[in-house]
Amino acid sequence: MAVRIGINGAGRIGRNLWRIVHTGAPDLEVVAVNDTANVSTIANLLRHDSIRGRFPGTVEARASTSGDAIVVDGVPVPLTHEPVPDRIDWGRHDVDVVIEATGEFTEGPAVRGHLRSGAPIVIVSTATPDADLCVMVGINEHMLDPTRHRVISNCCCTTYCIGLMISPLHHAYGVLSATASIAYSHGSRPGPPLDGVYHLRRLTRANAINLVPAGVPGVRLALDQVLPELAGRIAATAYRTPVRAVSAATLTLRLRQRVDADEINQTLEHAATSLLKGYLDVAPDPLVSSDVIGYAESCVVDAGLTTSLGDLVRVVGWYDNEWGYAHRLLDLARLAVNHTQ
Repeated sequence: MAVRIGINGAGRIGRNLWRIVHTGAPDLEVVAVNDTANVSTIANLLRHDSIRGRFPGTVEARASTSGDAIVVDGVPVPLTHEPVPDRIDWGRHDVDVVIEATGEFTEGPAVRGHLRSGAPIVIVSTATPDADLCVMVGINEHMLDPTRHRVISNCCCTTYCIGLMISPLHHAYGVLSATASIAYSHGSRPGPPLDGVYHLRRLTRANAINLVPAGVPGVRLALDQVLPELAGRIAATAYRTPVRAVSAATLTLRLRQRVDADEINQTLEHAATSLLKGYLDVAPDPLVSSDVIGYAESCVVDAGLTTSLGDLVRVVGWYDNEWGYAHRLLDLARLAVNHTQ
């Protein structure tokens, strides 16, 4: 039986989830969606996407006094417009798991409103300080116990990229400390296309024409939770860059031993073909950001950029922020629901 998914927030992540389920995940089913936007707007955004192209199927908007729906290849998916999780009747749709993808209801009583309104499990699409558990699939999913962990954080896309590189290197050589610099493709919030209002002054500046430095406290928080043995030893800074999709993380590590670049790449390649297969990849070709659009892996190591100066090592990983991360959300949804069955 397919895992029945509810999505709160039909934004970038929510619509990517819907595409993946429709095109390549017969074991999953989107059965209900909540978003405050009107039904015709959501249908049009699902049908046409500036990064992913046209939706591979028919998408129609159905507005009705008895309830709106998005009709995908003839199958209606109920669409509600509740402003807060407590008011979404997930129980009516018999969902197995809700993916909280608005970016607004990520912690505290707000996100737990989904549980009160009938969701058995909630997966939050970002790092959050008070989830029952923070999971990075491929690294610490063995910690998952859905009988105790009902609000689960799926880290964030940047944490995945960094964590999937650092974990195998730590196990092989021991990491003393690490810093990450992230070139992050711009989004609508934070980092507006034109100058706008935001509570951090640097992020009020136009991301379409500037490189905008930004702190990433959520990355540090999530890394400390999924790699507790390295807590307090990893720092990160992001630069919002004016590209449409795909980001890159440059990771600099101080190791417990001297290692050359070829050995580093071999270690990552071994991880990518064994424990981290499907999550990590190693590319021998020189890449640019456009080459990585559509990768389902959460980290694609650019092997030609790996360098070593004794015990100081640099590795670079690319990631398609939305597409790879949406795949991990669905991987986690499978794990959470299957653990309860």
